[in-house]
Amino acid sequence: MHTESRLKHWTIDDEIPVRMPLLDRWLDMQTSYLPLKGVTALLIQHQLGGQVPQARALIELGIAPEDLFWIDIPYTSSKKVQKALIRLGIPEKNLLIHRFMLMDDYGKYQRLRVQQFLRDLSSDLPPMLLVLDDGSYMLEALSCLRQHPRRVAIVEQTTRGIIKIEHNASLAMCADEFPLINVARSQPKTILEPPFIGIAVCDALKNRLGADFRTVPGDRSLVLGYGAIGEQVAAFLNEILGFNRDHIHVFDPVTSRMERAASSGFSIWEKADRRYMFRLVVGCSGRASFTLGDHVFLQDGAFLASATSGTVELSRKDFIELADASPYDDIWIDHEGLDLTDLHSDIRFNFIDRNVTFVNGGFPVNFDGRVNCIPPHYIQPTTVMMCSAAIQAVKSKKKGLQDLDTEFCRWLTEEFRKELGEEAYLIPSE
Repeated sequence: MHTESRLKHWTIDDEIPVRMPLLDRWLDMQTSYLPLKGVTALLIQHQLGGQVPQARALIELGIAPEDLFWIDIPYTSSKKVQKALIRLGIPEKNLLIHRFMLMDDYGKYQRLRVQQFLRDLSSDLPPMLLVLDDGSYMLEALSCLRQHPRRVAIVEQTTRGIIKIEHNASLAMCADEFPLINVARSQPKTILEPPFIGIAVCDALKNRLGADFRTVPGDRSLVLGYGAIGEQVAAFLNEILGFNRDHIHVFDPVTSRMERAASSGFSIWEKADRRYMFRLVVGCSGRASFTLGDHVFLQDGAFLASATSGTVELSRKDFIELADASPYDDIWIDHEGLDLTDLHSDIRFNFIDRNVTFVNGGFPVNFDGRVNCIPPHYIQPTTVMMCSAAIQAVKSKKKGLQDLDTEFCRWLTEEFRKELGEEAYLIPSE
């Protein structure tokens, strides 16, 4: 393993990139006609180093800095990134900074922030509102309001956001009212990004569990989701953390993935099989894959870690609500030494007969407070995709969920392979 140590550019630091070569090559083909001029933009986005070149690109594409607003993702909010955004000319008041606390309901909190933004905007509605979203929060807000900007264009970055639309008829109907570009399931997003996210997740797990983490022969682990990220995580649990391969259990609703896991020597997990308990569970599916009642599958001292965006993967909200539900039961959260303002704190749950730890507060383990959780060199395609999708959304004459432009996807994949050079072997064949 140790793939990151073999990558030429795998250095994670707190430096914010000024430019990105791949983004600049794409910008050279776009900016002459300022396709986003006159557009007001709301970014419901992480504040990682790569977001600064993305914001710069949106401004170069025509968005006035004073018309760019930002609702941060609490667990990646960064003062250093905020200062860099202000240096681009974005007014400080346009950066809407969270007051989220560790035990708050994350989904509800973000939804209310977007609704408040739209209410504040209602007195002076812009002719066009472009939204770069991170979980369909804009659709959730719009579906509850009578008055909103006449023209809204949305770009959805996360698989979780698309799953919300698929499982919620109200959101699906609301999505039909606006151009909505599906970056989350675009071909570049699904093949260019996961190899590097997988490496980052494994690197973060190693850091968070610490050098003292030791396995004994009987220890078992569970990987939920066996896509590109889950496959790397399963191999990491064997090669680095020391779990026996047949003691690493895998679940994925896609049969072909389960077959691939079995052929690699991993065990297949079925929830109906209650023989096993796990010391470590890693969620890599992007959906609610480990529910509250599943805590009976955890051994005393077990760890739960999420590898996907948001908090839904491991039912964090339900676990917290259960622990806080009654002063009379024997289920509670250990608050000793717990800083509720530190969103990267581990949360220790005490059940009747076992203790369980949510790593990194139940938030994605690779978003651990660093300005860069993946070196900007390897996350360039996502930045370019969001900018290209922004133009596509604003210019689209159609409404409803739409695929990212095929010709652009082909160009991006080819250019990123060139950018990687000898490291292009990490990208699977199409």
